[in-house]
Amino acid sequence: MTVTGALADAIVDLGTGADRLLLANAANSLFVLGTETLTGGTGSDTVALLAPVTDMWVDLKGGRDHLTLADGTNVVTVAAIETVIGGSGDDQVFTATRLAGYVSLGAGLDRLTFTAGAGNTVTLAADIETVIGGKGIDEVTFTGPTVGTRIDLGAGTDRVALSDEADRLVMLGVEEFLAGGGDDVIEVEGAASGTYDLGAGADLLALGEGGSVLTVTGAETITAGAGADDIRLGTALAGGRIALGGGADRLVLADGGNHGRLAGIETVTGGAGADLLVLEDRLMAGAQFDLGGGADSLALADGGNALVLRGVETLTGGAGSDVVSFLGGGSLVASGIETLRGSGAADAVTLLSPVVGGLVDLGGGTDSLVLGPGNNSLLVGGTETLAAGAGADDVTLFGAISDGLIDLGGGADRLTIRGGPVTARLLGVETLEGGGGDEDLTLLTPIAGRVHLYGGQDRLRLADGGNAVTVLGVETLIGGAGADAVELSLLARDAFVDLGAGVDRLTLSTVGSILTVAGVEELHGSDGHDVITFAGAAQDALISLGGGYDRLILGDAADGVRLRGVELVASGGGDDTVTLLDAGTGLNLNLGLGRDRLVLAEGTNLLTAAFAETIIGAAGDDAVTLGSAMSAGLVDLGAGVDRLVLTRGGNRIAVSGVELVLGSDGADTIELAAGTTGAVLHFGAGTDHLLLGGGTNLVTVSDVERITGGGGDDWVVMARGSAGMVIDLGAGNDRVVLGQGANIASIAGVEAVFGSAASDQVTLAGVEGTVAVALGDGMDVLTLGDGGVRVLATGVERIRGGTGDDVITLSAASGRAVIEGGAGNDTLTGGSGADEIFGGAGRDYLVGGAGADLFIYTAASQSSVAAPDTIVNFNPLEGDMLAFAGIGDGNSFRWRGAFAFTGEGGVEGRFDEATKTLRIDLDGDGQADMAFLLPGFPPDGFDGHSVIWA
Repeated sequence: MTVTGALADAIVDLGTGADRLLLANAANSLFVLGTETLTGGTGSDTVALLAPVTDMWVDLKGGRDHLTLADGTNVVTVAAIETVIGGSGDDQVFTATRLAGYVSLGAGLDRLTFTAGAGNTVTLAADIETVIGGKGIDEVTFTGPTVGTRIDLGAGTDRVALSDEADRLVMLGVEEFLAGGGDDVIEVEGAASGTYDLGAGADLLALGEGGSVLTVTGAETITAGAGADDIRLGTALAGGRIALGGGADRLVLADGGNHGRLAGIETVTGGAGADLLVLEDRLMAGAQFDLGGGADSLALADGGNALVLRGVETLTGGAGSDVVSFLGGGSLVASGIETLRGSGAADAVTLLSPVVGGLVDLGGGTDSLVLGPGNNSLLVGGTETLAAGAGADDVTLFGAISDGLIDLGGGADRLTIRGGPVTARLLGVETLEGGGGDEDLTLLTPIAGRVHLYGGQDRLRLADGGNAVTVLGVETLIGGAGADAVELSLLARDAFVDLGAGVDRLTLSTVGSILTVAGVEELHGSDGHDVITFAGAAQDALISLGGGYDRLILGDAADGVRLRGVELVASGGGDDTVTLLDAGTGLNLNLGLGRDRLVLAEGTNLLTAAFAETIIGAAGDDAVTLGSAMSAGLVDLGAGVDRLVLTRGGNRIAVSGVELVLGSDGADTIELAAGTTGAVLHFGAGTDHLLLGGGTNLVTVSDVERITGGGGDDWVVMARGSAGMVIDLGAGNDRVVLGQGANIASIAGVEAVFGSAASDQVTLAGVEGTVAVALGDGMDVLTLGDGGVRVLATGVERIRGGTGDDVITLSAASGRAVIEGGAGNDTLTGGSGADEIFGGAGRDYLVGGAGADLFIYTAASQSSVAAPDTIVNFNPLEGDMLAFAGIGDGNSFRWRGAFAFTGEGGVEGRFDEATKTLRIDLDGDGQADMAFLLPGFPPDGFDGHSVIWA
């Protein structure tokens, strides 16, 4: 229904159904019944419902509108209404738009819910039992005292203001709270944050669980549940009580001096006034109290407390065992405290009562402690000045003290030092014992006896004059000017011993010591695993470390040591000389930088040596492994069957007295001493070089890329086949025996070469005299260098000559071979097989041998008329033939015998018996183009079939 005119005190009853009433844009006054949706106009409407409604929608639009609900239970959603008045029932009112006005829902259990997104500014009567806020910033003011009202304003920075009377309110989602003058009881559900002012009166603020962060003013009592609460007081506490319950809670006091009782608070921060606080429950570890400026006093509860303290001038403990950490420095007078910990500043503590079984640790700073009268028994740390009275005190000192002063006064006093470092002057102490601390003690007179400082990093200074002492638990021992005899009778770990001047002796009596020594001329180890480090130069020191796996570490100076029972040596710089007095196995010697010398003992030595430039062996069978490369080393292992193993590449070593050398994977150079016989050298990977000394050498070698001989008669046997080998054995009658397998080698300076059963490729150059080459089975190739080479070959399938005048002779035992003379006037002699002989350029002298030989020519100039080749015993009747490749046309060849050429064209051949010369006319002009001297040639056996044309 739409009303077009203004209504004045009208009654509208739309009956049953989903009815809708639309008012005119005027000031309407009406009573409504049976209407589910009511919409006002732009005027100020006054609407009263005549019966309770359920799920009614009332939107009065513009103007200052007023809605009165009927008695009974109403459920209504309102919009754009400035005043809502309820009846006697349980009303539920929902706001669809921002509410700025007044709501009073009368009797019953009423509920007001803000559903609009914008914030609300509303004045509420105290007759609303529940208020629910929305997402906006709500401001709620109550006009009368609330009794049991619950308000939840949800998200946003919401504000609640109460009346000046005594209010009882449950709330959450409130960030700003202001109460009046009554005695208020405010209960907060869950965690809260913001600013709460409870005003005048005896007010109680009960916070919920979850941890609140609040600034509170005007509350005489504050309680909280579980959770970490952070409470800041806006005004000083005057006789009140704050108990924040479980969680890590924090309280910040206001300036001006606070007086009250506290419980369940782990952190308290005071202001500028004189605070007087009494704790109701014991403090657990982690509690911190800083009461700031003023003459502050704190009384602890019974049951034993643990707290950190600052800014407290007077502390009174409870009945239990209290543990107090005192921060910030200053003076403290205390009683009844069993444990007190100081700060990093300068603390001055005076105890008024004796401590039995307690602890005082004053931390950093220059601290002083005065013990109470009577017999004290306590642990003391962080104290530079300690004073006691006439009683029998038992003080255990722990922690570091630098130049401390300890005066235990009269009585039979005992001082036990633990921890450290401790450097102290002692007075009034009758019993002194070191322990877990770090002591720095100086003896002013020599001692003949025993010193036990137990644990810690302890330092003991011996007096001059010579001491005979057994020492226990000392990490640093400094000797004087005399001859000291020191026995370390406890296990020494990372200890330092410097016995100074004099002929000093150090004995380790406990197994497994680790220490650094200096100024020691004689050192005897234990049966355990000792580790000895020399801090300075060892001057001809005798070091006998006994049983176990012992290690000796030398410094950067030039050391001289004689060793017995040492399994590992590691040196730094300096030119060291290490002499082994007993032969050993499994030794590992690293001599570091410098020109170092290692001398082995008689007998069998099995060791690894690194960074030693000279190694000298004795008469035993030594096995030496080099752990590093020797760039310019000398190894002489003397008599015996000795072995040298290289593990790093890049060695250059002069070797003597070694029967077996195993090379590395790198490029090694080994120079053998003169006259090495029976040595075996396996070089491994890398480009390796073997240099033989003067005299006669007999060596077996494998995996070497280059061998250089001296002036003696050398015999080199390759243990296995090798590719790319270069051998030059120099002067002398030298032999090379190639290893089994296919070899590729360039050989010079030898008189004999023996091959293997495989296919060998040998290049022969730089030789003098006739070289015997027997390459054995396989398809072997011999290549001669330039300059003219004389060779007697057996078991070679192909021989290639060089540019010089070569003399190549196949032995009678050779089979079929191919001989190439190359350039130069060569002399080529075949064997008993059917050889292929190619003289090549030059005036060659060819001997075919017993087989059916083939003489090959590829150019007319290779046997010209002016410089003909000589072929001895060429006999076609035995199968010898001439082969012309790329010369003339053999299809028209005519053999003229003793007759002259016809000059009629075609290729012709004739033999001059007088000169034993075979002549060939290649172009048919009647003139000879090629000539061959054939001594012993039977012309009757020659015909066109004795020549092959290709």
